Amino acid sequence: MSAGFVEASPRQARPSTTVGYIGLGNIGEPMAVRILGAGFKMVVWNRTSSKSLALADKGAETASSPADLASRCEIVSLCLSDAKAVEEVVFGEEGLAARSGAMRILIDNSTIHPDRTRDFAERLRVATGAGWLDCPVSGGPVGAKAGTLAAMVGGDSGDVELARPVIASYAGKITHMGSVGCGQVAKACNQVIGFGTMAAIAEALVLAGRSGVPVERLPEALAGGFADSNVLREYARATAAGETTGIAALVCALVESREGIAGDRYGRRFSLLLKDIEIASDLGRSTNTDTPIAALVERLYREAGGDGSRP
Repeated sequence: MSAGFVEASPRQARPSTTVGYIGLGNIGEPMAVRILGAGFKMVVWNRTSSKSLALADKGAETASSPADLASRCEIVSLCLSDAKAVEEVVFGEEGLAARSGAMRILIDNSTIHPDRTRDFAERLRVATGAGWLDCPVSGGPVGAKAGTLAAMVGGDSGDVELARPVIASYAGKITHMGSVGCGQVAKACNQVIGFGTMAAIAEALVLAGRSGVPVERLPEALAGGFADSNVLREYARATAAGETTGIAALVCALVESREGIAGDRYGRRFSLLLKDIEIASDLGRSTNTDTPIAALVERLYREAGGDGSRP
């Protein structure tokens, strides 16, 4: 148990608080492990029940449904693929809102549209009285495992403080962005920068290779300079380790697209990424903000995924 939890104020969650987690994917599962490792009691539920076994082996209890989980947990976290999945888990027949129970705060680690977040938050408040924190994160599975994720939080300040020790178990940086939905706005901005950086790295690698420079030496050459970034460092680390997922795979797909050898095999890999970029583009339209970079990034990733042809 870390000192941060020992020193928690009366308004903050303590290790005796029971925390629920739903959505044990490649980021959600290590986040749940971090919460459990911080000493919180935990109940988990996943649509694919076998994914709950690893947490059960570490001491978590399992729930029979989201409704069952909500009746046993004061704080519930979600990490799901899209707004449709969030709506089903929260408001479905056996969803979190189906029964009155212990749940006081829902922390949504998913990346969804801010407008859907605000709608869901109001529906949950009316149905159960529980608060909603949109808390998308950045840092990927590596950051989730290390507990160094950046968490961008929208919601009531009192709810943020109550949930802070839970979020701090997996996030090295917690920033309260404002009211409900503001965390998702910040994540959309994050995705424009992050995905744009990956596209720029891929372009630079192709340029270097065609100009006779060993591409594997480029990240090392740029380290410490203005072109360095967490994205570039993670690409270099993952590539050196021979990993074929995450940032390394995305950059590789963009490189292969530019070389004309990608085909359509990356389509599924880019589906969630495109969903995130579309959120940023829609925010631009709704706020009358020109977003040419987001539009360019969306086009590049559609092409790399086999959706669209290069000019």
